[in-house]
Amino acid sequence: MFSSLRAYHTDKLAKVVTRFFLLTLVVFLSQTTAFGQDSELGMELGGYTYLGDVNRKFSISDYSLGGQFFVRRNLNDALSYRVSLGAGKLSAVDDEAFDVFSANRSASFEGSFINSDFLLEYHFLNYRNDRLEQFWTPYVFFGLGLYRMQGDDGFSNEYNTGIKFRVPVGVGIKYRFNKRWILAVSTSAIKTNSDEIDNVSAGTPNIKDYSGGNPNDDDWMFYTAISLSFTFHKIVCPEGWFK
Repeated sequence: MFSSLRAYHTDKLAKVVTRFFLLTLVVFLSQTTAFGQDSELGMELGGYTYLGDVNRKFSISDYSLGGQFFVRRNLNDALSYRVSLGAGKLSAVDDEAFDVFSANRSASFEGSFINSDFLLEYHFLNYRNDRLEQFWTPYVFFGLGLYRMQGDDGFSNEYNTGIKFRVPVGVGIKYRFNKRWILAVSTSAIKTNSDEIDNVSAGTPNIKDYSGGNPNDDDWMFYTAISLSFTFHKIVCPEGWFK
């Protein structure tokens, strides 16, 4: 009964997150049409991996597909904010060569998640000004988001994390092809505020004692991606032109 209630509430919260993004997108498009302010609409594709109790080292083979749709508002030449809605997958298997505990535990998991993030971005160079002939810039970003993951832990146990906060922090490079199109490459570390990504924790029923996880060490996501965005420019008309 309680598990069904929990699933109901998490599904409801997931719908709220989706509706929030769609509402932001509608407001964004209406303001862009009405006021023509410098704003962007884009898509991002990349790979997710994680570090936690099951996976404790980086490997290219551990990356799984992920992506996001986003809207961005440029506040000035240096600052912008971005709202996104995305999805991704994560998976890992205990490495028997890592230590004896992993060999005895033989844990694994595979799951998918949805997320919505609000990010602030700071650009070090003024790459949007045609007069400067500066077409690229490094940038940093950080923010706050929500996510929900559900998966299978390899012992035929299905689980979900519920709605959790996540904190992305990252760096990247942007390149402006022209006034409309911008290409970006970025990488970020994401604090998940959860030890349930891999379903290996102190409370996991199938894994006991030394074979369990560390309840004091939260799991981390890592995301590397490439994005392409389209810019809506403000059109400035001379005063009195239509008078």
